[in-house]
Amino acid sequence: VVYQPKLAASLSNLANRFSEQGGAASFREAVTYAREAVDIRRNLAAERPAAYLPDLATSLHNLTVRLSEQGSAASQSEALSCAKEAADIRRKLADEQPAAYLPDLAMSLNNLAICLSEQGDAASRREALAYAREAVGIYR
Repeated sequence: VVYQPKLAASLSNLANRFSEQGGAASFREAVTYAREAVDIRRNLAAERPAAYLPDLATSLHNLTVRLSEQGSAASQSEALSCAKEAADIRRKLADEQPAAYLPDLAMSLNNLAICLSEQGDAASRREALAYAREAVGIYR
């Protein structure tokens, strides 16, 4: 149990390294490790939210990117769900501690905008625009 936070960080790192290899098999491996990191951090955040919610949001962000690389409709849909959850967590954190978490919220909003834009329909593109504008407003 003591090493769970470090294991999750290492799994995220491993997922990123697999992603850099390119190719379908490496992308699948990357998603597997990114999911495992999310699972660990979700359990940690359930026990100690103040300590581990930021890390859960980071792992969800990473999983979003890894899923987006897959390109299938199912993985795009799952990526969108992960991006929404990460943004929701970071919005809550930013409400409580703006100086610490507003930049992370903006990053999550940008990621969410990308996922929405990739959905391809007009309504999703309009929603993506709103999140992208919100991110710019935070950075300004």
